[in-house]
Amino acid sequence: MYYVGIDIAKHKHEASIIDPSGKLMSGSVSFANTKEGCDKLIALFAKLGIAKNDIVVGMEATGHYWLSLYSYLLEIGYDLKVINPIQSDAFRKMYIRKTKNDSKDSFVIAQIMRFGEYSATRLSDENILTRQ
Repeated sequence: MYYVGIDIAKHKHEASIIDPSGKLMSGSVSFANTKEGCDKLIALFAKLGIAKNDIVVGMEATGHYWLSLYSYLLEIGYDLKVINPIQSDAFRKMYIRKTKNDSKDSFVIAQIMRFGEYSATRLSDENILTRQ
């Protein structure tokens, strides 16, 4: 299993991909919060030879900026976990000495996915969300 941690931002997200042992597969990659940006991330998975069913993608619920990425990846069949930023902040404090940047944050989120030390946010079905 491979683990992808995505640090969510308004315009550009940052992703890190690690293997089952926790080793980075490549440097972190920055991609736009657009369909084309998502496709750039998916192309990286293909370039690294990682199958869709062999990936767990984790991201923080940061404002509403994660929703489009989440919806797109879910629609095309990726296994997604959304965590509260408080969880990753606690892990970060233990894992990295008082440093914070997008590439380290995405790496920490990937490690959280690998260790399974999170409680995923439960999201309502889209049909429920759109009913009034």
